[in-house]
Amino acid sequence: MDRATAPLLTHERQDMKRPPIILLFGMPRSGTTWIGKIFDSHPDTLYRHEPDSWGRLNAIPLMAPVEQDTEYAPSIRDFCARLPGMQLTKVAASTPIFPKNYHSPLRHQLFRLNVVASKAAARLFGEQAVHSLIRAEDAGRIRMVWKSIESLGRIGVIERAMQPCYGIHIARHPCGYVASVLRGESQRRFTSDVSASEDMGLLALCLDTTAARQYGLTLEGLKAMHPMERLAWRWVLFNAKAMQDIESRPGCITLRYEDLCRDPAGMARQLFDFAQLPWNPQTERFVSQSTSKDVGRYYSVVKDPLKASSKWKDELSKADIDRIFAIVAATPPGALYERE
Repeated sequence: MDRATAPLLTHERQDMKRPPIILLFGMPRSGTTWIGKIFDSHPDTLYRHEPDSWGRLNAIPLMAPVEQDTEYAPSIRDFCARLPGMQLTKVAASTPIFPKNYHSPLRHQLFRLNVVASKAAARLFGEQAVHSLIRAEDAGRIRMVWKSIESLGRIGVIERAMQPCYGIHIARHPCGYVASVLRGESQRRFTSDVSASEDMGLLALCLDTTAARQYGLTLEGLKAMHPMERLAWRWVLFNAKAMQDIESRPGCITLRYEDLCRDPAGMARQLFDFAQLPWNPQTERFVSQSTSKDVGRYYSVVKDPLKASSKWKDELSKADIDRIFAIVAATPPGALYERE
């Protein structure tokens, strides 16, 4: 078995007593990494950063119909059972690193050293294993947190397969999403050579959804649109599907990123209450530290949240904002945001 994915906890032990998993799913550039680290800062959580990216969950369609949840359930449960053992640097070594109740002080320091060494080796030799140093007997008190920008269209089938489960759909203002994507592309921050507005393959997948059929969209029609309009529809279709799939599900909520930016500590407390996590001083310190300054890096979790959430107002032209709102205004996710 590959040492980078060998689980430290057996499937049988996890299934005997599995605390509810926490799903943090949103589109790229929606604040998911900051929110993920807020949950990671709790001493009882085990955080996995985008473990489903790079094709690792290809058995489940990207826009999986919730009506077929029983068909996908075995693959989803198997994937989730393997989350503790997914230890590649991109998945298990995101920083900052927080002390955990399931780590003794010595184990915590060993883990930190392992992260530093693995990241250094990864820059030279590619992805490395980061050993989590978790004992099987601690499985019953660890809360798994899965953060994803890949599986927003799968949130409905994953939440149904993983009961008990808490699902948080993270939505960002459509203009904030578009502006951040464009900024990242201009800075060459993404690995894809295809711009988001020109990714017709992904848009074609989005068209095979109830929401897209309701709007009468076609691929030819999307190709004829302005790039801003295609990005707006991409935002609508992903968020509309997520909202439709988790509607009336008691273990799921939609979080507006901007609400967290306006009241980081208060909203973080509400999110923890929802996910049945007790508030912890370590999280309180991280929320304060991560919002006390703005380091200016594109992927940093240390930012002025109000500045980050409103930067689009200085980056998008009125014409582009008009194009975006002309698309989103009459849609369910668009109803989350009023024109300012």
